[in-house]
Amino acid sequence: MKNQTIYYVQDALCGWCYGMSPVMERLYKEHNQKYDFVALSGGMIRGENVRPISGMASFIRQAAPRLEEVAGVKLTDTYHREILDKGTYQSNSEPPAIALAILKDYFPDQQLPMATAIQRLHFEEGKDLNEVDVYLPVVRAFGADEGDFKRKFTDKEFLAKARQDFELVENWGITGFPAVICQSWEKLYLVARGYMPYEQLLAALQQLEQDAGEAGR
Repeated sequence: MKNQTIYYVQDALCGWCYGMSPVMERLYKEHNQKYDFVALSGGMIRGENVRPISGMASFIRQAAPRLEEVAGVKLTDTYHREILDKGTYQSNSEPPAIALAILKDYFPDQQLPMATAIQRLHFEEGKDLNEVDVYLPVVRAFGADEGDFKRKFTDKEFLAKARQDFELVENWGITGFPAVICQSWEKLYLVARGYMPYEQLLAALQQLEQDAGEAGR
């Protein structure tokens, strides 16, 4: 167990979280020997807010150029065609959070790659994240059992685990996504609120480490 943990608070339906994915993947690849990495589902759209994406499609289209300019990621033509243009997709953060909770249970040391893989299903492949079969390519890629995953997708245990993520994020006062929190020993530090480029994020973590070291002297 390492002395520092990076908590990546994201939502599978959040475009800016999709934009942050390459940043977090790079941080994970280059620094997983230094930090433990935990991916938390934020629960951006749930309960009374679950509704067809048609009501948000215009806003998403308007935000897409800014997302590409700032984060360098593009909402694919497939996403536009299958999700935005059809407009029937039921935006609900709970099913992908359940899927991530199951995958985290299988492979706790690969939470970042699994979270970003789920985002790509939606924003790159235009997949409906409410459907269990949509996740099976990711399940196969990480080497889990498909039948077991499908059974757990409707298991109340993993719905409870997903909601535990939502509750933890709420208790921390995080209302926007993405967010990056670093736990150094027993203290939590908010490192990023919203999208942050890799170099800026790394610099913030290094500054935090330096400040924490000076405080401990």
